[in-house]
Amino acid sequence: MISVPQTMRALLIGVFGIPLLNACTDKPHLTMEEKTRFVAELIAERSECNGHWVKLSVPAKDERDLSQSYEAAKAAHCLKPDV
Repeated sequence: MISVPQTMRALLIGVFGIPLLNACTDKPHLTMEEKTRFVAELIAERSECNGHWVKLSVPAKDERDLSQSYEAAKAAHCLKPDV
């Protein structure tokens, strides 16, 4: 039977355990300001889509507000073609 030294075991736990614990945290990885900015980058740069740009120029209140803004832009065919 192959025995793994204790230091190697601790190293493996650190390498694989810390990212796993980090992935399980409730803390959001992006702020609402960042999420809003990323959604705004999906909006086409056409004059008929300016209303969506204006709405997304300030951070969304919450996930629901941001989702509604995205869906409205999508329904108005204001997403960039490669999205």
